[in-house]
Amino acid sequence: MEMIFTAPTAQEYIALRARTGMSQKAINNSEIALRNSLFSVSLWEKEKLIGFGRVVGDRGITFIVSDIMVDPNYQRQGFGKLIMKEIDRYLEENTDDSAYVCLIADKPADKLYSQFGFVHTEPNSCGMKRIKS
Repeated sequence: MEMIFTAPTAQEYIALRARTGMSQKAINNSEIALRNSLFSVSLWEKEKLIGFGRVVGDRGITFIVSDIMVDPNYQRQGFGKLIMKEIDRYLEENTDDSAYVCLIADKPADKLYSQFGFVHTEPNSCGMKRIKS
């Protein structure tokens, strides 16, 4: 397994999303998103992308942990935690106490994120997303 700190191609990213059951994204949008990420972690097994995660945001106040995914054939082997360790290192080096660092966790992945200082915001706040009508 090799870890690199650059994003994969949009095609590789979309293929990993499909293997992990995440929603599909358009190639053009994926290229833009990957290019504009603040930080990326890619895990490779030979020529195959097996894990990925990234941080997006404005580099000052808001940082969003996004797209944490591991190929189902490689899950439950600590790769998600390895990705999060690198993301945590990036956040420690690039944020201060006033930064707003957030993510939306699918359960049971919230258990992984809690190991890195993420807490549930309920009951004072809740996660929301906009649905385009």
